[in-house]
Amino acid sequence: MTESKKNLEPFEDIRALIGSMPVLDAAVLTDVTAQAEILGNGLRPIGRLESPLTLISSCQGAPLPSLARPLIAVFGGTHGVAAQIGDGDIVSASKHRVASLTEGAAAVRGIAGELGAAFKVYEFGVEFPSADFTKEDSLSERECAAAIAFGMEVVAEGADVIILGAAGLGAATAAAAMNIALFGGAANYWAGGENATARIEAVEAGINRNRGRTSDPLEILRIFGGRDIAGLVGAILAARHQRIPILLDGYVSCTAAAILHAIDPSTLDHCVASHMSAEPAHDALLSRLGLSPVVDLELNIGDGTGGAMALAVLKAAAAGLKSLTA
Repeated sequence: MTESKKNLEPFEDIRALIGSMPVLDAAVLTDVTAQAEILGNGLRPIGRLESPLTLISSCQGAPLPSLARPLIAVFGGTHGVAAQIGDGDIVSASKHRVASLTEGAAAVRGIAGELGAAFKVYEFGVEFPSADFTKEDSLSERECAAAIAFGMEVVAEGADVIILGAAGLGAATAAAAMNIALFGGAANYWAGGENATARIEAVEAGINRNRGRTSDPLEILRIFGGRDIAGLVGAILAARHQRIPILLDGYVSCTAAAILHAIDPSTLDHCVASHMSAEPAHDALLSRLGLSPVVDLELNIGDGTGGAMALAVLKAAAAGLKSLTA
């Protein structure tokens, strides 16, 4: 076997998983929209929440959606490109960010407790930054595939719905570069915002370095995305195979979804956009993915907080719908 063939094997396994996704049989899917209208005597008691609840119940193959065992999963890692944005120790900063979620006063943990949701932070090599994509590829193919495989293990937690958030240092910068590679456009469009000059310059440098190398979505993930984003890709893919609905939290988790969407749009048939974040390009990204957010609260954090708030709304709507059947 040649070395080039060996190097193809890790991603070939991922492509095989994408190619073997179970078909969501329209004949067995429940239309919550029609049911809501019937039970509501022609009214729309849950409004446009019919759509995400229909998707959730359809994935679960149930007449009504189940949101009894939610998991809020936050993926943390360290991106080498973060060194281009600030002068500090990026590993120390990344560890502090993860600790603030696991041990500090994080809003998402309080919301999770109120909703009866499990809350877990998954570390993807926080102490081992991915390479700075302005200078070299973020990950090797094997590193990328291994992170995807690790992310797939999240579905083993036994949840009936999973919220995917991100807390990786430099992850939003990586996501901006990935979106340019996927969709085109300028760095100040995908990486803009207040005090974003250094971030925009880093994204531009990375894109310029890798021109002509970004026709394959998995290569885009490998070149620009760190282990945490690769892990998000794995979690989304594994949940698709297990028919577990996913609530995508923010810009970074939606960018991970965009990688799979670029390969096969049906990989996101189980995904709901939980909220519209304050990230300037999040709206554009959701539009390209054909997703509409459950709520728009102008949150500027991607650690699962918005997803948790959307879950609260969906749980309330599902309870209301269920009460109509009592």
